Amino acid sequence: MRRVDYTAIGNTIMYKRLLPLLALLCLGACVDDEILITDCKPVGDIYPVCGMQSPEDIAALTDGRHLLLANFGGMHDGSGSLSLFDTRTEQLTPLFPTAKGVLASDDATWGDADCGPPPQELFSPHGTHLKQLADGRWRYLVVNHGGRETVEMFEVLGQGSATTLAWRGCLNAGPETFMNDVVGLANGDVIYTRMFHDAGTLEQLLSFAGVDTGDLWRWNQDTGLRVLPGTEANQPNGLEISHDDRYVFANMYFTQQLWKVDAQTGEVVATADVPNADNSAWGSDGRLWVMTHRDSAVNMLSCFRQQEVPCGAGFEIIAVDPDTMVTESVFSHRGAPMGAATVAVPQGGRVYMGSFVGDRLISVPDFGRAP
Repeated sequence: MRRVDYTAIGNTIMYKRLLPLLALLCLGACVDDEILITDCKPVGDIYPVCGMQSPEDIAALTDGRHLLLANFGGMHDGSGSLSLFDTRTEQLTPLFPTAKGVLASDDATWGDADCGPPPQELFSPHGTHLKQLADGRWRYLVVNHGGRETVEMFEVLGQGSATTLAWRGCLNAGPETFMNDVVGLANGDVIYTRMFHDAGTLEQLLSFAGVDTGDLWRWNQDTGLRVLPGTEANQPNGLEISHDDRYVFANMYFTQQLWKVDAQTGEVVATADVPNADNSAWGSDGRLWVMTHRDSAVNMLSCFRQQEVPCGAGFEIIAVDPDTMVTESVFSHRGAPMGAATVAVPQGGRVYMGSFVGDRLISVPDFGRAP
């Protein structure tokens, strides 16, 4: 695998390209008051549910009522969890880490043979994906930064409020990899985004200067990992897979595009201009709903200061036709009761949105359903 020498690249980047960014970072005091949130009250049709760790990614269960939440602990040092949310009662049930703190590995047959149970006290979930396998079982994939860089594989057992997660294995990310999101295929294969090589300060600065930082990787239990050639981009972020598993839709955050990629070859077959795209999910209208961040860099950077504090930075949901790649803005918001949204998922007549910071999720009436 080609090793990227970011020190050498950094020495060749003109300082004048980085100076505007450095000046921007010095303007932290100029954050708009509108993104500062101090209560948990509805605003119009936007209804918040507070008192939870940041639900950065959300997956809807097939019962039309419950959600799986990935409670985010931050990009580097924090820990997090997985939980079950009842959209009717607003009850939040912890699912992982387990109360016993011990994982049985006898049934851990889905991942790499040398990938053992995760250290639960360090568990740090990021992107997730729920997919039914060809044998009928439901697999929940979770990017984990906690003590190692892995994709944890859980089987979803039970239904409704009795839903549980059973750890079934994991796969180790390739070297020099900081992942963001993951999708699974019905045949058991996995595709993930390498967002950064090391996510260090230098690499992040080079990203702002326009340097590609990552790509897409595909894993098969028999043949292992391989990079999808031609998928190099600047901060590859959220992923979604087509219903027939033929294409993966990749949000290239700082490349400012959504790519439709052949999941087998890596060929980019189509693109759409979708700036600052975070996570995606299939909408109730059959289109891909892509969550995008639409605020100043100063305001977005300010959101990272305190993981537990909600942020009102502006966001917009772009609906994308998966065949034509035609885009349409279907929802946008800024300010209370929550901004800095990362994903939008329909369930039970409402659209639920989480964030990478704060203590809440929000929901609005489902704008994708026919009147």
